[in-house]
Amino acid sequence: MTQPGSHHDHLIKTLLGRPSTADILFRERLPPGVVALMAAEPPRLLSGSFIDTKQRSNHTDLLYEIGLKEGRSALVQVLIEHDSRRRSNPLVLPKLLRYVAVACERHLGDGRGLPLTPVIPLVICHGTTPWAEPPDFADLFDVGPELAGFVPRFRYAVFDLCTTGDRDLSRDPFLRLGLLVLKLARSRADFRRRLLDLATDEIYRDDRMAQLLVYMLNVYTELDRETLLLLAAGLSEEEQSKVTTLAQRLFAEGKAEGVQEGILEGKSLGVREGKTVALLKVLEVRFGPIPVPVRQRVENADSDTIDAWLGRAIEAASLEQVTDPEKG
Repeated sequence: MTQPGSHHDHLIKTLLGRPSTADILFRERLPPGVVALMAAEPPRLLSGSFIDTKQRSNHTDLLYEIGLKEGRSALVQVLIEHDSRRRSNPLVLPKLLRYVAVACERHLGDGRGLPLTPVIPLVICHGTTPWAEPPDFADLFDVGPELAGFVPRFRYAVFDLCTTGDRDLSRDPFLRLGLLVLKLARSRADFRRRLLDLATDEIYRDDRMAQLLVYMLNVYTELDRETLLLLAAGLSEEEQSKVTTLAQRLFAEGKAEGVQEGILEGKSLGVREGKTVALLKVLEVRFGPIPVPVRQRVENADSDTIDAWLGRAIEAASLEQVTDPEKG
């Protein structure tokens, strides 16, 4: 059976293994002074890893080279901490310092000589509690001025998913939703509403959307038929087929058939039409046969209205509350 950690790894590499998406993240999450130095071209993904295979269940890392305006370059070491509570060593700073040492050794081993290429660590915290470790190596020591010169001053940037609001995860619609999917893997409170709130038409233009649903099918134990139908409505026919196949294998008996039925009805349709089919399917599951006037309202509604009704379809106490939320 595939371990959950490998699903996390795959999702992170799906999101950040593409230089254009990594570029967005770096410009949003690295210190402003560093961002001001970055050249216009996207970063370059480098092969190799600084993480020992024994640590793979708790960490994922990616290494990028970013160009600087003055013609030089820097390395960005992206370390994703999946759950700090599982680490035998509670501190990430010593590990990051070792990574910098390895990068320097590689630089010199390649015969490039001095000066060394700076390494900028970016820690993405994927846990259930706020990140509490100080971001400066010197803060781990209690020394006076006589010894201060012997303590390395070494910092890292931190992006804590736990303490970042859903809409503040990124300005990019797909990256924002992808990071929310990762964030909710640890704490799925009200996950239906929160995911549907960010599932705008724009995200379906990205060819990685189906991979987000595959991750959710593997990791989200509470993922239900209705939520999957809503999120899959805007996928292409090929993407819907992949999601349907996996749903058939993973969902409980009797559940996958309903998912497949709803997704197949939305195949070959546009995003709005696909969501309309999904909405009608969810309404039927929750409230029984849909009256003809309500069905006509749904079919004739514009895209913004469908989005609003989709957001209420899971939580509404009655059919009326979906289309008229003030009615109880």
